[in-house]
Amino acid sequence: MNTVARSATAADAQLAAPVEARLELYRGGALLAVLEIAGDQVRWTPQPGGTASVGTPPAQTLDALRALLTR
Repeated sequence: MNTVARSATAADAQLAAPVEARLELYRGGALLAVLEIAGDQVRWTPQPGGTASVGTPPAQTLDALRALLTR
């Protein structure tokens, strides 16, 4: 997931496809970040109120994350 999230480097960019998966990362009860998967792109939004960034991770890495999410 780290590699996927780090690929999101274009601040305030738009996703080309609809969001198909959304992961919310918490520490205790506090939301730390949101990772959204949309086609071959991801959007990473640090919280609270961070700036969203979009990127295209390596296909193999994104496929591996999708496989983990569907287990």
